[in-house]
Amino acid sequence: MHLAASCNLACVYCQCPPTGRAMTRAEVRAALGRTGAGAVCLEGGGEPTISPGLQGWIKFLKARGVKTFMLSTNGVALADMRLARRLAGSVDSFILNLPACDERTYRLATRSVKFQAALKGLENLEKLGAAGKTRLFHIIFRHNYRRLPAFAGWVARHHPDIGFVNFIFMRNVGRAAVSPEPLLPSYTQAVPYIRTALAYLKLSGIKAVIQNTPLCVLGRFKGFAFELHRWRRGDPVLPPNAAPKAAVPACRRCRLEPACCGARPDYLAVHGSGELKASAVAPGSVKPENF
Repeated sequence: MHLAASCNLACVYCQCPPTGRAMTRAEVRAALGRTGAGAVCLEGGGEPTISPGLQGWIKFLKARGVKTFMLSTNGVALADMRLARRLAGSVDSFILNLPACDERTYRLATRSVKFQAALKGLENLEKLGAAGKTRLFHIIFRHNYRRLPAFAGWVARHHPDIGFVNFIFMRNVGRAAVSPEPLLPSYTQAVPYIRTALAYLKLSGIKAVIQNTPLCVLGRFKGFAFELHRWRRGDPVLPPNAAPKAAVPACRRCRLEPACCGARPDYLAVHGSGELKASAVAPGSVKPENF
């Protein structure tokens, strides 16, 4: 549910920048009527925790049959323990978007100086016993891909009880598409660091996945792919509101294609399709990593 209209950060890679408009109650009622959803994610359109009506929305949704809530947040407002405590009592799980474990990279990602507040928000969730139901979203972009192993090590040392870490390859849409500097790394540049980070977290006993990265470029790390797990569950590999895969000849010949996110047109517009290779590996033979 897109319940926010603004944001307290200005992330350079944001693919859905705030428009100043949140969903109305009539729109939410209509959406619930169409889907009959018993679980919702409070996200999109900005930062939900700075919406003054967030608790009212939760109450409104509960009255209409919603029983399970996930909150997607940058964590900054959760530096206020009073707010963190209220939300921990009414939200079942948290997605905390954290693009860095150091102030410089965080500033480059978010164009803000709120790194310490974001860390405090995460620490407050942990103090409230919510670490296990919190997943860290880590968007991969130009200024942090080389630091993915450092981020993995930081999580293992300082936040070992976190639910899991979700690495997501950025998309070149929204703010990124109009950025004066190129923000999208290539798969070839980023994947060695992705593999190292995933291996570090596995060895540290922390569950981790990689999202929006084609299976063929992951090599022996295919089992960490979020989309492979969706395929194994029988879910659509891409959610209904996601941009479709690009039409690539190599992908049409690839046995992994049904379980793969593919590359998106916005990626090919920057880096082309030369990195994508058809594979003879059957997706059912790929051992999934546990998460």
